[in-house]
Amino acid sequence: MDKIEKLRNIWENIPRSIIEQIDLSQKELINRYMDVFHFGDYFYVIFNTRTAEMEFVSPNVEKVLGYAPEDFHLQVVMDSIHADDLPYYYHYEQSAVRFFTGLAPDLFFSYKFAYDFRLKTKEGSYKRVQQQIVPIYYFPEGGVRTLGIFTDLTHFNIHGIPKLSFIGMQGAPSYYNVHLEEDFRMIDSLFSKKELEILQHMIQGKKSEEIADLLARSIHTVRNHRKNILQKSGCNNVHELLVKSIREGWV
Repeated sequence: MDKIEKLRNIWENIPRSIIEQIDLSQKELINRYMDVFHFGDYFYVIFNTRTAEMEFVSPNVEKVLGYAPEDFHLQVVMDSIHADDLPYYYHYEQSAVRFFTGLAPDLFFSYKFAYDFRLKTKEGSYKRVQQQIVPIYYFPEGGVRTLGIFTDLTHFNIHGIPKLSFIGMQGAPSYYNVHLEEDFRMIDSLFSKKELEILQHMIQGKKSEEIADLLARSIHTVRNHRKNILQKSGCNNVHELLVKSIREGWV
């Protein structure tokens, strides 16, 4: 069985939607689902699991991986994944199908999932990328259209096996770091809601004074939260915190 056929067999089990679909233009989708802040260079694709084709590839793929948008397709991705990471790629796609199958239909659009892996560039070197997948349309006959965001994490020098998280949107709870689990157990967040808010600003390199102004809080409160965040995370500095936040799915 070839690589794409193996994925098609996984995607055959994607749940069918019985609820009203999201009807947004591509621009509206990007504005709605893509975070304002990115950890590195990124590009995005719109992918159709029924046809196994990229319906759109953003031009920045050339900056990240060296491919022209028209030359970047699923076969290129599958042939470029590091051999040691490929089993995780299949496992995480299977895990995603199981996860969404277990959701109530009204939650189908309340989650995205993310995992990292090594991907070979056109010139032959490997980059570590994070892939975020957001379902944007469920076909009544089965299959899904997704927004996929690929972010270059190479400059963080991340090592180890790929990790998987399901990230709740619109107030839904998240399931972090579930890559080795057979079931999906919600884990209480390490941080309070206020700490998570400050963490988002910390990893963007903002100073305490700037965060205090943005959130209309005292500098003393922000500094206390920063101290607690570093303590809870087990990190010694903001750079360590950034890398761990990416890997653990905190942001």
